[in-house]
Amino acid sequence: MLDFMDYIQLSFAEATHWNRDNSYSSLNTTAQSILDFSTPERLRVHLSSLSTPHFATSYTLGTVGLLDGSVSYLFSTVPFDNLPSGSASIPLRKISPGYRQVQAPAAPIETWGWDSLLDGVSIPGLTNGSRPEPPIPKDEESIKESEAKRKATLLHASLHLPPPSTLYALFLRRISSNMQLSLAVCSTQGPPQSKSAPQASMLTQLSHDTGKYSNEYLFSTDNALFGWRGLWNFGPDPRYTRDVPPPLSLLSAGAEAYYSPISSLIGMSTGLRFTTLPAATEIPPSSSPSSTRTPISTFPYTLTLTLAPIVGSLSTTYSLRASPNLAFSSRFGFNVYSWESEMVAGCELWRRTKKSDSSNDDDLEWARRKMRMHDFGVSLPGSPASPLLRGPGSPRGPGELQRAHRGRDE
Repeated sequence: MLDFMDYIQLSFAEATHWNRDNSYSSLNTTAQSILDFSTPERLRVHLSSLSTPHFATSYTLGTVGLLDGSVSYLFSTVPFDNLPSGSASIPLRKISPGYRQVQAPAAPIETWGWDSLLDGVSIPGLTNGSRPEPPIPKDEESIKESEAKRKATLLHASLHLPPPSTLYALFLRRISSNMQLSLAVCSTQGPPQSKSAPQASMLTQLSHDTGKYSNEYLFSTDNALFGWRGLWNFGPDPRYTRDVPPPLSLLSAGAEAYYSPISSLIGMSTGLRFTTLPAATEIPPSSSPSSTRTPISTFPYTLTLTLAPIVGSLSTTYSLRASPNLAFSSRFGFNVYSWESEMVAGCELWRRTKKSDSSNDDDLEWARRKMRMHDFGVSLPGSPASPLLRGPGSPRGPGELQRAHRGRDE
């Protein structure tokens, strides 16, 4: 389960429209959310608050023999005016990661509002016919809002006590519409009787996301480690296909490489991911011109394959969301050098709360959608027959056959 500060950081990414799924580091997030979770080992009390739309605090107290805790502060230039922050108002699915539905890649320049400040400025690679011109804010409030998003910055610090204390600090800033800079610092105080300087390390990460592909460049002061991660999405480029209907599935390929000149450490891995997108499971309205040609996927699912050739590790995952409240995931790992293997399986089950409006609470909708993919003419009890199945040669229901037979007798 995520703590309050992690929840605020995820809300910051959503507010600035930064696609966390379009990254090689998020390749296996769907399976990890179900299979890799920590079990609490002690009692902890969290007291958190979003004091202002820009400032949040969190205090933690835990005990296992000795008392320990942490004090955290967070500041964001992007306001969280309508963000639920109370214990009763925060959706449980927001702080309890489950099946991760990968979102379709999109060009950040179209979704973030950066181009509202580029009136009269030509952008290389983009022409007037490639995408519609974005709306330009005319009032002062819209200009200030776009300016705030343009310079979106997040500061976070957390101090863990008692001594030897550890300080974690994070600086996150959007440099441009498709670039983001992250600086993370970790400093640990030495033993009480030691006069040595605190052990500190810093991790710098520069992310570049165009929608079609993404690159991440990393540097850590710990052993002077350099790293690179990249992800490529097959299919049309979202920067030039804004008017095209959203895709139904996504195939992505990526790789990462690390090197440390001090410790002569080398590491690399590569991977593939195939997943269904939200457009594959949505039923378009009957008035939509593409409703007759858009296929409907029964269940969202995600498959991944990762390979680390240096250590000889091979891993495959398969995750399936069988219903809005039930998801399954499995992972199989194998090492070609040691012949060791592992098999992990897990599931996620949510208790559905009853709603007052029964028309929106339909437990059999997933089954009706599954039946529409086959040539059935009789719908489930209590539901109208699908219009996609009613044709000149389609079989009729029992009531219609009886009325037709009675008409012939008369």
